[in-house]
Amino acid sequence: MNRSIRTALAAAMLVAVCGAAQAGLKSNVPVTVENNPQGHAFRAYGMAGTARNSADGNQVIGCGISAVGTGSAGAVCEAQNSGGRYVRCITYNAAMVSAAQAVEADSYIEFTFDTQENCTSIYVANSSSNAVKQP
Repeated sequence: MNRSIRTALAAAMLVAVCGAAQAGLKSNVPVTVENNPQGHAFRAYGMAGTARNSADGNQVIGCGISAVGTGSAGAVCEAQNSGGRYVRCITYNAAMVSAAQAVEADSYIEFTFDTQENCTSIYVANSSSNAVKQP
């Protein structure tokens, strides 16, 4: 048996015994704005990488932190879906500002807010399954 046939048979047996290689879990979550039963936006979520990679050119999601001379800090989270619907929320709550500070380049971000644009919750997940931004 020639060497290339033996090599091919060995590779086939290895795949049969070990199985094909599998990549890790990958998620893509587009920017979504949800309404409450009264028709008012109250929640936005999505992945920064998915927004950046979207073909529509509208999606954006993220949070920013600012501080004033008095030492207090605030956070603004904003999102715009593929249809161009824009929402944001603002908070000076220390725990929510801390959550907003956890946002990284490819985070999953979810936030809820009231009708006056006050943040009521901020959730950030940094995971290997998150979509990674492409250039």
